[in-house]
Amino acid sequence: MKLYTNNKGDWVGTQADARKQFRNEMRIIEVPVDKTNLMAFLNDNKVGSFLVHEPPKPDVEPSAEILSPMATSWVSWASETLNRGDISEAKAMLKKGLTIQNEWVRS
Repeated sequence: MKLYTNNKGDWVGTQADARKQFRNEMRIIEVPVDKTNLMAFLNDNKVGSFLVHEPPKPDVEPSAEILSPMATSWVSWASETLNRGDISEAKAMLKKGLTIQNEWVRS
């Protein structure tokens, strides 16, 4: 599986998104697809981590209708996983994203 990065901590899953967001700074990374090695890769590279860079502050107060950047990432990943047919994994990712959103709205 391929992921695309700009080497500044930003990652996207499609070449079209990479072209739009990274332009000439795009780098293609081959990522393992088995769960154990994928999780190790994501953790080693801090994919989705706020340690790499802080997400932008929302322009509006938190609400249930606006997803936080981290929740959006999990929900998007769940959608891609569901499209590949892995329903149980997609459900787990969606629950994680919704839990993050719920905590964000409450803060």
